[in-house]
Amino acid sequence: MSRHTYDGWDARMVSMLSSGTSLSNDVLFGNVYLVEERRPKLSYELFEHALSSGCNGMIMTREFPKKLLTEKELDSCKLIWLTNLVGDGRVNPTAIGILMSQVRSFIENQPKSVVMIDGLEYMISLNTYDRMLQFMHQLRDLVVTNESILVVPMDPRTVTERELALLERNLEVLVPRVDAELTEEPMINAATGEIRLLNVGHR
Repeated sequence: MSRHTYDGWDARMVSMLSSGTSLSNDVLFGNVYLVEERRPKLSYELFEHALSSGCNGMIMTREFPKKLLTEKELDSCKLIWLTNLVGDGRVNPTAIGILMSQVRSFIENQPKSVVMIDGLEYMISLNTYDRMLQFMHQLRDLVVTNESILVVPMDPRTVTERELALLERNLEVLVPRVDAELTEEPMINAATGEIRLLNVGHR
């Protein structure tokens, strides 16, 4: 598992690529990225940049989709609202089999795809932790075999140290610094498509 922290404008600059097997030297197709942040700032920047680089996108989220669409450039991606309300584009967060089927269908039918699950903490609260850990392992296998990218923002304060360690074990972890999360300054340079990540090695 690689672990990276965001270190402001002084950190190493990594170019985003729009073709090949990577979005950057650190963000590679075939990986699941656990982004440990209190609010999903870096996660959405990575996702939106992937869309602008030609990826097909899908988001499962606790946020009301119409609200998301007014705040972010997500018109081209598929949105699934994690809610117990019945309707099109809505899936009960306890229906893990249906969620897995939705992700599998999307990834297997898109040659270049990026998926984000924004609401893992909510799903853990409604399902058992072990069930969600198994879900993440299944998603990882799906992403690896189809050379896709999965971005999963998560507030590490919502789980125990042991639970977090189990999640991190087979995932790539991105950790923005707390001071960077609090600023409105973008974590990705809009002009150059560069992200600022400081590699602090394996753990």
